[in-house]
Amino acid sequence: MYYATGGWLFLTVMAGVYYLFQAMLPSADVASVPRPAVYTLDVENFEPGQSAMFRLDEVPVIIWRRNFEQKVQALELLGFEFNSNASLLDEVRANEEIEIEPDRVLRFEWFVVSPINTGGYGCIVRPVSGDLGGFYDPCEDVHFDLWGRVGKGPTEVDLQVLPWSISDDRSAITVDVSNAPRLEW
Repeated sequence: MYYATGGWLFLTVMAGVYYLFQAMLPSADVASVPRPAVYTLDVENFEPGQSAMFRLDEVPVIIWRRNFEQKVQALELLGFEFNSNASLLDEVRANEEIEIEPDRVLRFEWFVVSPINTGGYGCIVRPVSGDLGGFYDPCEDVHFDLWGRVGKGPTEVDLQVLPWSISDDRSAITVDVSNAPRLEW
């Protein structure tokens, strides 16, 4: 009888110690290794007018280098009026940055956007296509302009422009995908 009672007491103490130490371990969300949210992509060989889609840890990203005509069209969409006294090319080169929203400035030659249409089924849009020359969602027949804003279609949600920066020699773009929509599998 003493041995049975002692055995049960030993097992009870060991189970308590085990659960005590398990409770002191960090949970899975605390112990998980954070994924990098900032990626650097090589864009040295991008030609004007070229776009490419990259997949960065379940986050698709479109990088588009606009050609001269697309730059002029993008500036006109923002309401930028060209001075008739100056050369159009000189004026576009002089205005390197255009302010779109408060606290957010984008260069108009490069455009970095998440191609997931979060206003619909979550489909991937096609770059440099559609009626407006920007992006096109074939799932819902939504047309976006050159800035990722909805122009035609059943949604009112614009594409998400991702925070990015370009290196001084224009050979690499750094993209922050920490708040970008992810593909659901």
